[in-house]
Amino acid sequence: MFERFTERARRVVVLAQQEARGFGHSYIGAEHILLALIGERTGIAAQALKSLGIADDVVRQQIAQVVGLGQQAPGGHIPFTAQAKKVLEGALREAVQLGQSYVGTEHVLLALTREGEGAAAQVLTALGADNHGVRRQVLDLVDAARAEDDPGQPRAAGRPAEAAQPTRKLLAELVSRLNSVESRLSTLEHLVGTGPDLRDLDRRSAQARRDKESAIEIQDFEDAAALRDTEKQLLDEKASCQEQWRAAHMDSPSLSDEVARLRDLLRQHGIDPQQGAA
Repeated sequence: MFERFTERARRVVVLAQQEARGFGHSYIGAEHILLALIGERTGIAAQALKSLGIADDVVRQQIAQVVGLGQQAPGGHIPFTAQAKKVLEGALREAVQLGQSYVGTEHVLLALTREGEGAAAQVLTALGADNHGVRRQVLDLVDAARAEDDPGQPRAAGRPAEAAQPTRKLLAELVSRLNSVESRLSTLEHLVGTGPDLRDLDRRSAQARRDKESAIEIQDFEDAAALRDTEKQLLDEKASCQEQWRAAHMDSPSLSDEVARLRDLLRQHGIDPQQGAA
């Protein structure tokens, strides 16, 4: 996910993990990313937030009030929440929409402002910084940075050397990523199928239901009650099999979701995911 992130944007990801540990949280949320954007200090996102009067200590206090503190700092890997993942993935979409082939702190902040719910949104609202205002400030700074760019001068610090290359290259990479994920999903489904084989349980539960209904018709209520229990047991067994399969193959739905997101992103830019980038 982070191949196109600038050095500053990658530092934000690292800082977000540190912020989560500092709060004693066992997850990295959008609120930790917000703090990391401020703490990075030198990027466009930090400049935008500072110009809006959004300071580190005030945001920290607000987050503590909204989500509270954990009992102790977690060890090992700390996972991103679904919302935080959405922000980081959305940063790539923001970059593409601005015609830029790198993902900077400004794109991360722009993606964060699209998340209208959660602790980060609550904090920004409490500080009087509505999402529209933050976006406008970021885009003003992006436009100003573009105007100052001089082709004869070295590139701005924190941007990869490919920053000036056409957006087409980035879209081609998205197509490549889509093909890779689809291949992994196809392989996984070939190995484990798209779900557990429940045909025998379905057949047995259907038979138990028919036998139960027949017993009721002839008023053999004792047998009907036993068959009802058998049917319920088979349905419970089916639900258990489905849950065990999902737990053992958690990658499958996440890969399916990623395929859907990548296809949607490419369609937004006029590319048929089935044909790829020209």
